[in-house]
Amino acid sequence: MNIETVPSPTSILARLRTETRPEHDAIEGALDLMSETLRPEAYRRTLERFYGFYSPMEAALERVGGWTQRGLDMVERQKSPLLEADLRALGVANPEALPICTDLPPHGTVSAAFGCLYVLEGATLGGQIIKGAVEKSLGVTLETGGRFFIGYGDRTGLMWQAFRTAVTAAAVTAADQDEVVAAAKATFIKLRAWIVAEGNAR
Repeated sequence: MNIETVPSPTSILARLRTETRPEHDAIEGALDLMSETLRPEAYRRTLERFYGFYSPMEAALERVGGWTQRGLDMVERQKSPLLEADLRALGVANPEALPICTDLPPHGTVSAAFGCLYVLEGATLGGQIIKGAVEKSLGVTLETGGRFFIGYGDRTGLMWQAFRTAVTAAAVTAADQDEVVAAAKATFIKLRAWIVAEGNAR
């Protein structure tokens, strides 16, 4: 008798890591924050564009609701206040007057919202590497424009693990996982388009 081996389902985190790799690599290439020749004005412009994307994106995700029941405090996870503080430290008097992105990725369902949040939380994780690079190239510290990349600081690992647990519990069916992955891809694409558009305008 032939016994068929039923493959174990691929975890949502493995799917996200694998299936969004091209979009992730594309935005890394567009940012170029690890360069030793990074200039202060380029760093400031990058933070301005991040603020213009994170501010409306975080507000939209908070409106989805139900995050506390899933073990996530969305106010605690907001990065736009950190970006605003960094921009003021870098000489931007009114960050709230900066251009805001209106072409956001799909985020109206729980699964789509988790896909968007994967990109934002992953960026916080990656920020731990970037913070060392910008400190070396520009001398940026917590007080002089480095809050965003410092992110959760010593709590980064714990915050990432809490997100991993929440998204795994939320994306149970194949359809849920498909929606999470599609939204994550769209978030990478929309964010890169927003950043590249600023570059073309200069």
